Amino acid sequence: MIRISKQDEALFLNTGLANKRVRVVQLLIIGLVALLLGWLGNFFVGTSCNFASVDVYVGQNSEVFSLHFGLWKYSPVDSAFNGYNYCYPYGENHKTDAPIVPRISNLGALLVGTYSLIVLWWYLISGRVVERYWRWAERMAIIAGVLQLSTLFFFVGRLCRRSKCTFGPASVVALVTAVAWLGLAWELHYNMPVPDEKKEEPAPVVTNLEMADLQGASQEYYERFSPRGQYQPPSIS
Repeated sequence: MIRISKQDEALFLNTGLANKRVRVVQLLIIGLVALLLGWLGNFFVGTSCNFASVDVYVGQNSEVFSLHFGLWKYSPVDSAFNGYNYCYPYGENHKTDAPIVPRISNLGALLVGTYSLIVLWWYLISGRVVERYWRWAERMAIIAGVLQLSTLFFFVGRLCRRSKCTFGPASVVALVTAVAWLGLAWELHYNMPVPDEKKEEPAPVVTNLEMADLQGASQEYYERFSPRGQYQPPSIS
């Protein structure tokens, strides 16, 4: 029988705790990214007036104006003359152009993405996790990314079939937001904590971060996405 000394046992425990701290740091980073680029990005996409720039023919002379259209509102011709400083909800002139599918997709992405963020931040704050909820958080983050990409169906709608449409700031943010949701799903799957509430460490693991934890987290990211042996991450002294 092999006996493990107290010194070796302490070394094993410290190694396990260090690995756990690195995992928590990675989840903290992706949690902040998903909150800023995912949740706030989703909110921006839904409230922006410039999801697409559309060339519209106005007047008897069929003069072309580049108007801005969002998911819920658009800039009329008067706003275009004044620097696009205000927007109106889709009215009588463009009531049939309202993008129903992109609206539903954006709202759905916000709801399911919020669930994933709640589960992640609950773990980061309380140090507790339930495997069933965590697994659903992974799935919901994937669904959020797919739904966010579905907002681009705006460009195959009636308005863009009738007129020339180009990408606006909100549509670019929609792409970034979709990547943020999918990245959250990947990290939730890759860094799933031990689903045992009795053995989980309390929140101080998150609140007491050290440079070594940040170095370990960055090193794991490099090893995960870089070819082995071709890159050595810098050390922090």
